[in-house]
Amino acid sequence: MTQDPALNMRIGPYQLVRRIGTGGMGSVYEAARADAEFEQRVAVKLMRASAEGDLAVRRFRYERRILAGLDHRNIAALIDGGITVDGQPYFAMEYVDGVPLTTWADAHHLTLRQRLVLFLQVTAAVQHAHQLLVVHRDLKPGNILVTESGTVKLLDFGIARLLREDEGSGQLPLTQGDQPGLTPDYAAPEQWRGLPVGPAADVYALGVILYELLTGRRPFDLRNKMRAEIEQLVCHQPAPRPSRVPGSRQLRGDLDAIVLMALRKEPERRYGSAARLAKDIERHLDRLPVVARPDRLEYRLAKFIRRRRLELVAGVLVLGSLSWGVVATRRHASRALHEQEQATAVTAFFAAMLAAPDPGQLGRDITMREVLDSAAARADALRPQPDLEVRVRQVLTSTYSTLGDFTMAIEQASRAVEAARRLAPPDRGRVATALGNLSTALELDGELERADTALVEALAMLGDDADAETPDGVTFLDHRGRLRSRLGDARGAVPFLVRALAIQARLEPDNDSALAYAHHNLAAVYGEAGEDDSADAHFRAALALEARAFDGIHPLHASTLNAYATILERMGRPEAADSAYREVLRMRKILLGPEHPDYAWTMFSYADLLLSAGHPADAAMWARRVVALRGRTLDDSHPAVSTGMQVLGRALAAMDSLEVAERWLRESLTLREAAFPADHWLLASSRSVLAEVLVRRGRFAEAERLLLPAERRLREVRGATSQPARDTRRRLAELYTAWGRPVEAATWRETEAGNTPPL
Repeated sequence: MTQDPALNMRIGPYQLVRRIGTGGMGSVYEAARADAEFEQRVAVKLMRASAEGDLAVRRFRYERRILAGLDHRNIAALIDGGITVDGQPYFAMEYVDGVPLTTWADAHHLTLRQRLVLFLQVTAAVQHAHQLLVVHRDLKPGNILVTESGTVKLLDFGIARLLREDEGSGQLPLTQGDQPGLTPDYAAPEQWRGLPVGPAADVYALGVILYELLTGRRPFDLRNKMRAEIEQLVCHQPAPRPSRVPGSRQLRGDLDAIVLMALRKEPERRYGSAARLAKDIERHLDRLPVVARPDRLEYRLAKFIRRRRLELVAGVLVLGSLSWGVVATRRHASRALHEQEQATAVTAFFAAMLAAPDPGQLGRDITMREVLDSAAARADALRPQPDLEVRVRQVLTSTYSTLGDFTMAIEQASRAVEAARRLAPPDRGRVATALGNLSTALELDGELERADTALVEALAMLGDDADAETPDGVTFLDHRGRLRSRLGDARGAVPFLVRALAIQARLEPDNDSALAYAHHNLAAVYGEAGEDDSADAHFRAALALEARAFDGIHPLHASTLNAYATILERMGRPEAADSAYREVLRMRKILLGPEHPDYAWTMFSYADLLLSAGHPADAAMWARRVVALRGRTLDDSHPAVSTGMQVLGRALAAMDSLEVAERWLRESLTLREAAFPADHWLLASSRSVLAEVLVRRGRFAEAERLLLPAERRLREVRGATSQPARDTRRRLAELYTAWGRPVEAATWRETEAGNTPPL
């Protein structure tokens, strides 16, 4: 092999050490600073002596000028430049000791979420270049290196183009599709056609890179194809959905839409910038609606429900979809034209609302909330058009819910029900749909009894349709089961979720994630009902399905494992529960960060386990971390706040800090009284826990007033054998022993042992 004559050559202050790359105009070498000033490793790009012509020299200097204007942590920086002794231009860049993006992700076994987060560094670098009016035009994994620390570095602006108008005659000719600078697999349709290239071409290349990063494949296989075949594929053939690649089913939905929007054939229909692509990815990671998906009511509401999962289910149930808004419309294909007309009318109504306020006339800026309130008021004028009024008020319901104004959401949902009842001819399905939306709004506001009543009426309206083996039937059953569980009727919730699982298994027997979801929901209510063996079986089934459905760390997998840990603890397997909680904490810290509500919920659960295992100091430490998030990422309505306070109070009591313990337990009870119906079993449980401290403080009569009704309620709702009921009977025995009433104490001890109430 011929020795490279440039090796060991001195270029300015740099000694060339080894060649690390070769391109059309020159080669790139690793080099070391050779003077006495300081030690430094750089990458030197040297123009080949055989590269002839003024255009080649201009293009080389052009790249150096572009790099000089870029200053971003994810772009390899220009350090130096000059002319060799024989007149060849060179420049020295930051040396990047890294590997291509996709190689690094695979080598480090990154999860789906981690790959998306890594990709955001790439979009940040490209956006910086675009803001300086520089289009890279040759983005590909080989030009995107990742260091061992996980930092992305964008390289090689050799065929980049400045978009500034003042470049004048200094601008270089456009790179045509048949020039060697083009990389076929990542080039946009306009590059293949030889058309002017702008930032949209980089967005397209980012779409190809994201496709490859998430699936391991590129959208088109261009190997061994002639130019005409490639142009036909790239310019005319729609890219296949990423989720269709084997092993990539988890990409269905948002990620399919995001990647395909970046890969659209028409530049003007792609994301308008790398920043907008990044924003959609961030919205997906935050479980928010993305621009690439149709902005339908049911889609936005489903996103909202998933974001608020633990608030809605008190950390027990994983929510199913509550997308009621299209139940009726999906059932009758013959109404397609009517639905399109109505959708157009809804769009026109809200477009008019957005255009209506005139800050110039009002003398101030108008907020979006004021526009929304104006739309709600003007919806009254739609009374002669009840069909349109129903749809408009459904959108308003969803939007107010997203803003957290559940009072207004309930009002709009109620008005939608009234409008649906005025439809002519009568449409029982539309009324049921509106009642379902009202039930959801009421549930979000914590009005569980009213939510359940609305749902019962919806069931009566739907009749046999409610149990039909359709996705809508699964949604209805899941919603009904969740409400019964939140109302303290876990046993009553079981039949609904058993039915939902059976329908889901028949509808989509190969949909592992949906089946895991259904098994999780059923396991949770079995656990609430005290049927630990059944809960254990369904949690294990859910975890096995999730292992197949999700690649590595996943939020739903963490949620299932978190719920399963509570069952393991109750079944007398504390070591297994401890291991499960620690794994959930690890996953959620990576996925969500240490202040996220879901992470807080796991901290509370782990604190509770530590307390049960006899480690009150450690339990108090974890519980304090939860309570410290109050007013930051947790408001008082979040169940982790009241439960964290209760664990902290119990832990302090175990360390004999009884006065402080009572304060925390009373505050926890106050928060729960504001959040739950007066007869909810959690209130009875809280009063029972508080009474235990009161007994130790010698306030026996006050403790008795709390314990006796608590025991009755827990026995009625949770069953005589449930742990909360048994704990309360134990506390009653301890109360009467401390109070000097041995006969009653003996009666309650016998009752606790036999799990039956005294006569």
